Amino acid sequence: MLPVLFTFTVPAELVMPLALLLLAAVALARAWAFRRRMAEAKKKVAWGAALWDDRWALGALAAGLLLLWRAGILEGELSLPLHTYGLLIATGFIVAIALAQREARRRGQSAERIGDLSFWLLLSALAGSRIFFIVVNWDDYFGDNAWFVFHGARIPRLLAVWEGGLVFYGGFIAAALTAWWYMRRAKLPFLPYADTLIPSVSVGHFFGRLGCFAAGCCWGRASEAHLPWLTRFPPGSLAYQSFASRPDAAELLSPDRLTTRPVHPTQLYEALGELALYGVLALLVRPSKRFHGQVLATWLMAYAVLRTTVEFFRGDVERGVILGLGVGQWTSVAIFSAGVAVWAIGRKRGQLPRETSRPIAA
Repeated sequence: MLPVLFTFTVPAELVMPLALLLLAAVALARAWAFRRRMAEAKKKVAWGAALWDDRWALGALAAGLLLLWRAGILEGELSLPLHTYGLLIATGFIVAIALAQREARRRGQSAERIGDLSFWLLLSALAGSRIFFIVVNWDDYFGDNAWFVFHGARIPRLLAVWEGGLVFYGGFIAAALTAWWYMRRAKLPFLPYADTLIPSVSVGHFFGRLGCFAAGCCWGRASEAHLPWLTRFPPGSLAYQSFASRPDAAELLSPDRLTTRPVHPTQLYEALGELALYGVLALLVRPSKRFHGQVLATWLMAYAVLRTTVEFFRGDVERGVILGLGVGQWTSVAIFSAGVAVWAIGRKRGQLPRETSRPIAA
């Protein structure tokens, strides 16, 4: 477990200039991407027009910067820890998008559109995963401990994502709805693009679960089995803190209370499962698919089974339990059903000719 790699310290006089520089860099990068996309359509767009086209996203970023400044977070020296979890999430996102864009080019789809969509997917996934967790743990965020102090400012605890509290299913559902909205607005075929994108979700999730293991979240239940891969988490981990707060803490912590008792590394179980799922989708299903939506449907059903299986070994009751099953397992039922529906819809729309079932036009 290595939750923090190292910490950056930014002098007080450089905090606001660096924040503004970052905002400007984001604006220019997105304007550049927009101009490239327009150039593909043989349209010339000025830099000013490209920036105006992205006014809502840039406005949201500027509003967030203003809120941080008003809250006092951007005043004084700022310490920025580089969390392993965040680094691996970012790595997974970059690798996943790169793989999706490469596949899009191979299939004659717009790699630039996928890059543009990725920005919205990232924002919606973060928001959705946080909202899902807050809904499941409502009392923890709107009760007596709803506020905490950060750099002298009172901040709602629902914004403290570094304390944990991101649920993959919430992020996936929000991202899927965003992708559907974006492709409908851009007049792109949803199922063909979804088949291109969905294997990359497995890659991104693989890195994300490695981040969970480093942060000590999404832990497994304690086990007395003599398995060489069982792991122990130290006091700084979320797993230890959760176990220590429970009435049966003596049964969940080691006798010297220096670590947890051996627990299942469910983060690694799911990470390896996602990596295997990516191999199946990218090497077997996608190259020989017979209808649009087949890759998406396969992922929905396969991941639902994987998640349900891993959930039996989970030990973080904070994720929510209903009628003896975790919220993740109930959500898996809905995701599996969605996979069956996508499979049926895809097949009903028609089989692809074998000779054209690989490269497809946008």
